[in-house]
Amino acid sequence: MPTPAAGRNRANDAESPRRTRNDPRRETTPRRLVEAARVVFERDGFYNSRLSDISAEAKVASGTLYNYYRSKHDLLYEVMKDVSAELTAPAPGHVSGQLDPVRRIEEVNRVYVEAFQRNAGVLRAVYQARDDDERLKAQWYEVAEHFQGRATRAITGWQAAGLAYTDLDPRYTAHALTFMVERMVMAWSYEGLDYDRETLIDTANKIWERSLGLPVKSNPPTR
Repeated sequence: MPTPAAGRNRANDAESPRRTRNDPRRETTPRRLVEAARVVFERDGFYNSRLSDISAEAKVASGTLYNYYRSKHDLLYEVMKDVSAELTAPAPGHVSGQLDPVRRIEEVNRVYVEAFQRNAGVLRAVYQARDDDERLKAQWYEVAEHFQGRATRAITGWQAAGLAYTDLDPRYTAHALTFMVERMVMAWSYEGLDYDRETLIDTANKIWERSLGLPVKSNPPTR
């Protein structure tokens, strides 16, 4: 015969249903942890970030975090997925294919510089941690290879159309120009160099255009 206490326990169980595998909270927790990790990585960098800080930022128990991610590297890898997608998003003119070479360079460099600046904290953390994790290293180089490959194909096409110097090796030239932009933005975004964004973009564009021999827009005469 059930005791009164047992009856009360069953009643409490009915009033407080257990979480099921389809509980929406289980589905949103990983995203909350990734968003919290981004906040902490941007604020503290990779080495100074702690998993306990991330779980506190996400407002979950430390044990809950370990149900989904085993290390800071795992979380940074997930954060970097969003950043990679943003960095490699096509520039507007690249989608339509309607821009001339000079305009295309201007659009692509602007999209890259502005996206890099928006994500500088995460990219700094990845730069710090990439040598300790092959997945992070691969993500970093996938972004670089995306721009290098796109630039190589563009230069090859401009050479074939008689718009760019034909004595330049397209791949080596693409690497030189993309590394230049990457390094300048890194120095500006998290190494403390005091650059003006518009001057940085304009200078990078002119170096690209003049290095390739593309027709450069004439500047108004200085008075």
